[in-house]
Amino acid sequence: MTLEPRRKPQQERSSRVVDRILDAALVLIRKQGTKAPTTLAIAQRAGLSVGSIYQYYPNKQAIILDLARNWLAVFPTLIAARVQAPATVATFRRALHDYLDEIAHHYLDSANLMPVLEAITLDPGLKHIILEYDEKNIALYAAWLCKINPELPLEDATRLGHVMMEVGHIALTIAVRKNHRTFDLIKNDLETMWLALLLPHLDLPDPCSSG
Repeated sequence: MTLEPRRKPQQERSSRVVDRILDAALVLIRKQGTKAPTTLAIAQRAGLSVGSIYQYYPNKQAIILDLARNWLAVFPTLIAARVQAPATVATFRRALHDYLDEIAHHYLDSANLMPVLEAITLDPGLKHIILEYDEKNIALYAAWLCKINPELPLEDATRLGHVMMEVGHIALTIAVRKNHRTFDLIKNDLETMWLALLLPHLDLPDPCSSG
């Protein structure tokens, strides 16, 4: 089964059509839960003909896969924005809190995509899509930590970034299945875990305190 888009949009009009297709698919997934919407349902929701859909995607699976790619692509952008921000331990605490708020809502808004991502992870032919984003996110986490503490070895920063990513994904995947109160509690627990993990590596000794 072909899962790649038939063609990439080259013009603004084509991009708008693809956006309509993906937006419609995401709305239907949110409504229907884990059941993938049909190509006909996506076309009707988008106000397009089925033929228009097939100009860009060979099947509904390819649409869902593109949605997963778009979902994954949010994380490098959000982390990279923090890497560019002022880097101190104090600003890191606030930046981490704000970042966690953003990604938590990203999970919550697309909770029904989680089974799709799990399926991709288990598919040997598709797993590389997840891994590419994982590696990018880990590298950006490491860059963020190294900017705050230039003395932190890259190997350690990379290991910490890997733990942040894995623990964060597991915690938020669990959280989206709970009620809103439990979701918020798990999000707060995750922030506590991240800070406990990271601060010992970022809080540099004060040279003025040595006697």
